[in-house]
Amino acid sequence: MTDRPDFDGFHLPPPIKVSTFTKLKFGSVQVRLPVLTATTLSDVINHLLAAQEQYLSRQPIENVLEIIDVAVARWLKPDDPMRRTAEQTLPEITGLSPAMVRLGLTRMLEGYRKKTLYSILDEELGDSRRLDEFRPKKGDADNLIRALGPRITTTILAGNIPGLGASELIATLLVKSSCFVKVSSDEPLFTALFAKTLVEIEPRLAHCLAVVWWPGGKPESQSIEEVAFGRSELLTATGSDESVSAVRLTAAGYQPASARFIGNGHRLSLGLIGREALDDLNSVARNAALDVAMYDQNGCLSPHLFYVETGGTHFPREFAKALGQELARLEMELPRGTVDTSTSARVHQIRSVAEIKQADGEEVIVFGSESGTLWTVIYEADPAVILSPLY
Repeated sequence: MTDRPDFDGFHLPPPIKVSTFTKLKFGSVQVRLPVLTATTLSDVINHLLAAQEQYLSRQPIENVLEIIDVAVARWLKPDDPMRRTAEQTLPEITGLSPAMVRLGLTRMLEGYRKKTLYSILDEELGDSRRLDEFRPKKGDADNLIRALGPRITTTILAGNIPGLGASELIATLLVKSSCFVKVSSDEPLFTALFAKTLVEIEPRLAHCLAVVWWPGGKPESQSIEEVAFGRSELLTATGSDESVSAVRLTAAGYQPASARFIGNGHRLSLGLIGREALDDLNSVARNAALDVAMYDQNGCLSPHLFYVETGGTHFPREFAKALGQELARLEMELPRGTVDTSTSARVHQIRSVAEIKQADGEEVIVFGSESGTLWTVIYEADPAVILSPLY
C-alpha cells in the first residue's frame, strides 16, 4: 500500500509564489502549507485589494450568488472530486467518523443555496440589490441606501467543526469582499478544497481569495500578524474564549481605528421541550438526539442539557429514557469519533457522581451505553445547569 499524496491546504492568488512549505500530519494524511514572510503576505493583500476593486466590487450580486450556488451544488453530489477528498481525509484529521463527516457537510451546505442566501441578504439589508446600487428606503422613496462591504476581510478559523471555512468564504463573498483566511492547525484542509471549487467555477475569483496558515501567537509570527491584522478592514475570529481574546489583543496593536473586529468565542446551547411536544415522544427524542450527536456534540449549537416541561402526556424522565434509546440507535448510524483518555475519564466521573446521587435516593436516573462512554443521559429533577464534557 502506497502512502497518500500530500494535500494542499492553501490557496494563494496568482501570481504569488512561495518556495518553502511546512506539513501538518494527521495519521496517514499530510497537509502542505506555505511558510509565509511579511513581504509575501503584503504582496498577497495588495493583490486581494486590487482584485476586489477591479473585479469583485463590480459584479452584480446575482452573479456572486450563482457562483456560490453552483459550488454548493457540486459539493452536495457524493461523486464530486473535492467532496470525495474531504470525505476521505476529514475523518482522520478531525477524529469524527466518516458517517458524521458526510452528514455534517451535507446539512451545513444545504443551508447555502441561492434562494436561502437571497432571503438572508433581504432580511439583513432590506433589499439585496443594495449591494449593487442605491435603493429606496422602505417607506421613504426619497432616501436612498446602498450597502458596501469591507474591501478585504481577514478570518481566523477554529478547527472544531469541519466546514466552517465554507461559511466564512460565502459570507465574505456575499458582501463583495476579498477573503483572507487563516485556517486552524486542527483542521487545515477543507477551506482550501472549497476555495478550489469556487475558482474552478469562476477563475477570476482566484485573485480574490487567500487561504493560508501560520503558527498564531508565536514570536516568529509577529511580523506576519502585524501585516495581516494591520491591513484588514474587518477581522473575524472564531474559537475558544481564550483564543479569540488573544487575537483581539494582538490585533488591537495593529488594526487601524476604522477597522472592525468580530469575535465568536465559546457558546453554550440548551434545549427547551414543551409539554405539548411530548405527545410525540419518539419524534422529539429523535430530533433532540441528532442535535446532541452532530459533530460529537462539539458545535456551538450542540445542547448540553434539555429542560423538559411537566404536565404533558409523558414525564420528563420518560423523555430522558427515550433520548438515551435514540442516542443508542444513532451510535449505529453516526458512530462517535475518537476521544482521548481524559475526556473518557471525565464522562465516567460524571456518571459516577450521578449514580451516587441516585443510590442516595435523589431524583436522579442514569442512562448510558453498556460499553464505554459512547452515550450518556442523566435525568435530574434539580434544574441547576451542569455542563456536559461533550462527546
